[in-house]
Amino acid sequence: MPKMYDVCVAGAGAAGATLAREAARKGLKVLLVDKSPKEKVGDKVCGDALGSHHLERLGLTLPRETYFSIYPGIEIHSPDMQSRLSVIAEGVSAYALNRLEFGQFLLKLALDSGCEFKPETHVRELIIEQGSVVGVRLAGRNGVKEDVYAKVTVDATGSSRTLSRMLQPAGFDQELNDDETLVCYREILETRMTPPMPAIYLDMNDAPGGYFWVFPEGEGRVNAGLGVTKGSANPKLLFRKWVDRLPCLKNNIAGVFHKGGGIVPARRPIDSAVWNGFIAVGDAAFMVNPLHGGGIGSSMTGGFLAAKVIAEALEKGRVDEEALWGFNTEYMRSYGVKQAALDVFRVFLQGLNNELINYGLAQGLIKSEDLLEASMGGKLRLNITEKAARVFAGIGKPGFLLKLNRTVKLMEDFRQFYMDYPPPRGFYEWRVRVKAFHERVHEEVGRPS
Repeated sequence: MPKMYDVCVAGAGAAGATLAREAARKGLKVLLVDKSPKEKVGDKVCGDALGSHHLERLGLTLPRETYFSIYPGIEIHSPDMQSRLSVIAEGVSAYALNRLEFGQFLLKLALDSGCEFKPETHVRELIIEQGSVVGVRLAGRNGVKEDVYAKVTVDATGSSRTLSRMLQPAGFDQELNDDETLVCYREILETRMTPPMPAIYLDMNDAPGGYFWVFPEGEGRVNAGLGVTKGSANPKLLFRKWVDRLPCLKNNIAGVFHKGGGIVPARRPIDSAVWNGFIAVGDAAFMVNPLHGGGIGSSMTGGFLAAKVIAEALEKGRVDEEALWGFNTEYMRSYGVKQAALDVFRVFLQGLNNELINYGLAQGLIKSEDLLEASMGGKLRLNITEKAARVFAGIGKPGFLLKLNRTVKLMEDFRQFYMDYPPPRGFYEWRVRVKAFHERVHEEVGRPS
């Protein structure tokens, strides 16, 4: 006879493990499955950076073995390397994670809370009965097949969206556009000298639509890589070009610990992450910062909120779409509003060239503290001086400042869409309006300047 669970979670990454832990702590019977062996959970190609504010929100303290070092912030460099922003906030730090140990830590928290775990297990398909997801069909070690029933099934399978793709007729038909898809390549390098601060390098020629990063991971080790928009360039080939270009890497590499690539959904969250008996979290629901592609903290937030809503729904004896809808509302208003605003800024940035980025950073159009506030979910403020206006008029780009101002206005308007996230009965009208608004964003500020 098939086993019955309250919750079955597919994927033991940051979102899935957090959800499993929180649901088990609330007394629910939870099954967590992952395609990896237990000892490999957490071994993922990633920038390995996490802001301390995400941990504080969830009440977590990291054991020392889960991170290499802690930094006060990050530097952002212009394409010509002549300007930089140092984004540092009092009370907020950046962890350089040991990604495998961090993943093992989250998994252990889930298991210690009473969650059951099936490693080396693949999800084959959803079990749908009478218009509701009621479980999954699994293939475990040695190809052993098993049907598992659950009151709520969770897709935490990452950018592959393994389960969500099976629900396209039910509204999970959102695909990533090429400009919303970052194709990444990364290497963990042994270095003779370690840069003092994590750094991001902007360049629309050598990192089109994305950026190159160098994140130190303690003495003699860095995480370096880049993301580019899908179809724009080969990130692995560009990686070698950056290594030869940057003084902190050129002639400084003693070895390579790890290399690999992946896909990052850099956009606003999915319009709805719930259906009857079903929730999507993490990358599967596009819970990633559109500006820098970081998704560990937001995915953990999504998992935490989903567990709360699932427990409340089960207590009421209902797991239909309406009963789970509170997850959409809570996530949108806590983090989705930030993603929405930054998605507009992403569209604006991807329409720029190196010349404009160089001039913009050199003129200080956005101050470090204002960029930090915007990245934390606040309103973006500009520093457009009379001198800056003359500079852009002098290079034949007087309309650039108007477009930048327009971008800030559109960011606030789009944020409001997500603050006003609707109940189920108003969803389809809201979705149509969001799509039309985002098309207008591309039209007004996304065209190359």
